[in-house]
Amino acid sequence: MDRHLPMVNRIARSYGLSTPDREDAVQTVWLNLNRHLPRLRSPHLLRPWLRRVTRNVCASQRDPLRRTVPVDPSDLAEYPMPEPDTEHEYLSRERRTELHRAIDELTDPADRRVARYYLDDSPDAAPITRRTTAGERRHLFRRLRRSLGVVPTPAKGVRDP
Repeated sequence: MDRHLPMVNRIARSYGLSTPDREDAVQTVWLNLNRHLPRLRSPHLLRPWLRRVTRNVCASQRDPLRRTVPVDPSDLAEYPMPEPDTEHEYLSRERRTELHRAIDELTDPADRRVARYYLDDSPDAAPITRRTTAGERRHLFRRLRRSLGVVPTPAKGVRDP
């Protein structure tokens, strides 16, 4: 540790982290070394391993800091809250109505219950009494898509019967 600490500190400083963040990163590097030490077979590869781990840890420590911008809550008072988007609400309600119409067209009452259970986010959705397999759900969703007139695009490498 004494031999490699200056190198680890130098790499951590090069990322421009604050002192507490840099110390956290260096500590994380040593914890990773402690955890992976039994798997390191070649002592001559320790230095490159420490370089790579230090860079990875410092980069992951720095990235969230770049995205976070501190804001004074008193500054937010001057910005008005956005009004609800009525067009979005209308389209969402229309989609939901169309989905429930397609569910109501299912002939099997058990299928209707299963579809409502998996697709309805309302708290009064009836719980299903039996377990459904992934194949049954896939078949049910295909029938709903056909009823809605949605043409699904099969995933790459997957055949749709």
